[in-house]
Amino acid sequence: MNTPLVSICTPTYNRPNLLARAIRSVLNQTHQNFEIIITDNSDNETSEELVKSLNDPRIRYYRNEENLGVLRNIAKVETLAKGKYFTVLMDDDLLKPQMMELMVAAFEKHPTVGVVMAPMALIDLDDNRIFPYFYVFRKMYYRYRYQVGDGLVDRKTLLKEYLTHDYPCCVPSGIMYRTEAVRKLGGFDPGADFAIDLDLDMRLAAHHDFYYIDQVLSAFRYAQISMTSSMHSKGMNMHAFYYVSRKILADKAAMELFSEEEKPKLIRDSIFFCSCRALLNGLAGLKTRNVKMIRETIGVIFKEDPYWWNKLRLPWFVLREVAISFIPPAKPLPKE
Repeated sequence: MNTPLVSICTPTYNRPNLLARAIRSVLNQTHQNFEIIITDNSDNETSEELVKSLNDPRIRYYRNEENLGVLRNIAKVETLAKGKYFTVLMDDDLLKPQMMELMVAAFEKHPTVGVVMAPMALIDLDDNRIFPYFYVFRKMYYRYRYQVGDGLVDRKTLLKEYLTHDYPCCVPSGIMYRTEAVRKLGGFDPGADFAIDLDLDMRLAAHHDFYYIDQVLSAFRYAQISMTSSMHSKGMNMHAFYYVSRKILADKAAMELFSEEEKPKLIRDSIFFCSCRALLNGLAGLKTRNVKMIRETIGVIFKEDPYWWNKLRLPWFVLREVAISFIPPAKPLPKE
């Protein structure tokens, strides 16, 4: 087989029915120059039998000798990609038919771009469109709708957004990466815990522009079986937010994007944003009446955030998030 242009990298574990849907969404792409790489943590042969039954030479299957865990499995599958571009398609997510075609076209047109991103629909276990509430009050219409209309987003704008305001993109199923750019940065860092994808995206934003396509090109499965949904209800390692931000704040190349006058406020606001993300975890504990989660959240914020001004600002952040929850998505809506 000729070297594929795009690699679809799928880590999986004991979910053959969902894996079959994910693979089908790749096979139905309008762009057909791709490979599918599957690294399997499963403790049975069902997923392997599924792949064999498809009998498609573009699918490369690897059964892990031991369960690597989800983070190391993600890191492994990326290293096997042969394509110029790649996407990490989680085994419970789906791609829309034009995803590869449109994202490859954006890369080919813009050589400075390291990541192409697009909003994601949210679906349930039966692939039905849903609009869930994240944490307590924030209704999600799309994941990662960055702006109205397509466009190039420069590095400084992106990095400041990641550090101090919101995540322009994160879930890897909705993103396509330039493989060379990722390899130069050392790939995924499992040390970032559940924020392994966020960590990579932020490092890429320090070195590359991103391109945003205002069209829903993938679907994120928000159900109890998903890692993200589970964390939103059961809690997460809040130290990870501070870990990935401090890595960027210590990155000389990243900080060269900002003037000396900008840096003190940027650092303080970056730590504040980490505390905001941690506070949302505490709100999830409030929703589930988990006193331990609430205590842990407060403890992490006081340990990780040295700025008292930041702590005084946190109630205003909550009020802002409540206010935002009543605002419908900007129009015109993204294409679907």
